[in-house]
Amino acid sequence: MTTKKTVELNNIENQFEKDILLFLKERGECIYGEIIKDLQMSSARGQEAIYSLINQGYVKHLNKTSRLKLNIDLKE
Repeated sequence: MTTKKTVELNNIENQFEKDILLFLKERGECIYGEIIKDLQMSSARGQEAIYSLINQGYVKHLNKTSRLKLNIDLKE
């Protein structure tokens, strides 16, 4: 079993990334577009933040779908 990396929310500087991480922590998993819509972000801002989180390994796609979930343990 792989141990997930633990990330402290206070160490994330980008507020949009923080909001997405907290949203996914609450929901467990969510469709890409729902995150942007529910958090009332512009598409560009939401996509930028989500891609950043994916590139950092904090968020991952589920089974090559548009569903996303946390790939870390988030410490508030």
